[in-house]
This record gives sequence, C-alpha cells and structure tokens, in this order.
Amino acid sequence: MKPVKQCGLSLGLRIMLLLLAATAWGGALAQKQPAKAADSLPRLTLAVNEGGAANADATETLFKYQEIADLVEKIMRRQVIIVAVRDRNKLKNALKKNEYALLLARPNDVPAEAIRDFGYQAIAMAKEPSQTLLIVPKNSTLKSISDIKGKTIVTPDQYSNMWRVANAMLRDNNIIMANEKVKAMRDQAAIGWSMENAFYDVGVINSASGVAKSWEKNGGRVLARSRELPNMPFIASPEVTPEQVEKLRAAVVALDSTDAGKAVLKKIGLTGFQPANARVFLDFLAWIGDLEVAKNAD
Repeated sequence: MKPVKQCGLSLGLRIMLLLLAATAWGGALAQKQPAKAADSLPRLTLAVNEGGAANADATETLFKYQEIADLVEKIMRRQVIIVAVRDRNKLKNALKKNEYALLLARPNDVPAEAIRDFGYQAIAMAKEPSQTLLIVPKNSTLKSISDIKGKTIVTPDQYSNMWRVANAMLRDNNIIMANEKVKAMRDQAAIGWSMENAFYDVGVINSASGVAKSWEKNGGRVLARSRELPNMPFIASPEVTPEQVEKLRAAVVALDSTDAGKAVLKKIGLTGFQPANARVFLDFLAWIGDLEVAKNAD
C-alpha cells in the first residue's frame, strides 16, 4: 500500500505561525488603545449643602449645580458627581474621612472646621458676605439686642452655624443663650411664619434666606445684624493638589466676567466668587467659639 502523501505545512510549523500572528495582532491592538481615559479614573465627589435657608430637594440641587460640576470636570479631567447633603452631622463625618473631594456649603462653620481640623483647603467664597439677623415684628417694643434678655427666641437647629453666630452675638452683649427661652426649628420659612404669627419675640435668620429678603419689605424690623461672615465657602480635600486648587479658584472667580458665567452664578443664587484663604475661616471659628464648650454649657 502506498503511503499517503503529506500535504501543506507540518503541525509544528502551523502552531508557530499562529503564535507569531497572535503576537503581532496583540501588539497592533495595544498600539490602537488610547491612553487611560479621564472617565476611567476614580470619580470626584462635589458635595453641596445649602443649609436651612434653602428648601431644594436633592434633584433640584443636582440641577442647580450641574454647570459647576462641569467646570470642575474640565479642570480636574475627572468625572464629577454631585451629592446633596443636608444633615450637618453626616456632612462633618464625611469630611473627617475625606470622602468629599470638594464642598460648596451655605453653612460656614462646618467648612471652616474642615479647613482647621481635616486638612481641607480654601478655594473661594461668595462675594456677598453672609450675616445672621435677629428679627422682630413691626410692633415689637424691643429696641436693641440688650433688650432680648428674658424674651422668647426662635433659632435654626441648635448648634447650627446660625445658632452659633446668634449665641456669639448675645454673648458679646452679656446674654447667655443657654439661660434664655429658645426654640429651635430647621427651616427658615418656619421661623418666618412663627414670627409673623407672633409666637416668639425674636427670630434668628440668614441674610440670604427668602424670609430676610422680604421681612423689612413686609413691615418687620431687623433688631441686630452680625458681623459680615464668609458666605458659600468652596473648599477642597487634601487629595486636590495646590496647583488644582489654584486652577479651580481662577475658574470660579472668573465666572462673573462672562455672560455664560453670570448665568451659572444666577442659577445658584450668587453674583460672584472671590478668593478665600484659611485665615478668614479660622478667625470666624475663633469668634463663634468652640462648639463642645457651647454644648457642655447646657
């Protein structure tokens, strides 16, 4: 019987050629792969806290601050997600763990403490300062802050930034908040309604709130105003480099120089940002006093 004639390449040679082809194809594929995309890097979290002066829900907050997040994305080249955080204790605990790369907050004591205690960096703050107002009805007999002693007071949440500012204002006038008849409410609107209906003698509100903007127009009086305070601090965690902080600062400060930027600012209720440094916040904390001391005084 004649041997069958071998046709084509040997099995070993075929395997070697297949391996060579696979290696060449893999190299070509690697050359076509783009550099690591920005959106494949870990996402950055921009936390937003508007405090009791605003009643926006989480969805409204995301909508309001989306353009700010977009601006941050362009500078950081990282995907940015917005987290609406209203609970101050949750916010403070997250900042302690450096869970938020960036924070925009209406209440100024928590960001100030993050700068002092957790290594956060001041980027910017609103151009228009914040003030805490002590308001009374039109027909109130109170004439000055010293007349508040012995009267009923309604404030935002106990130990909130406005409560702490009001506490400092009264302290500077020899009135101890802990010795007065004080009721705390979460929302500024609720405080305004309570004052309109004469449930309390004095109310504590934020100058940025809707109540403050209409109180005097509607006949109410402002009995006292706090000193000017840092408003809407924008801060960055230690993971953000100094170079990135400078770029972020320059970008938000420049927003009011263009029509598009002004539209972004209007959406979040500001006219512009100004540069901020740690000293402003440290001085503010020194004035309002240590929170633990205030708690222990109760």
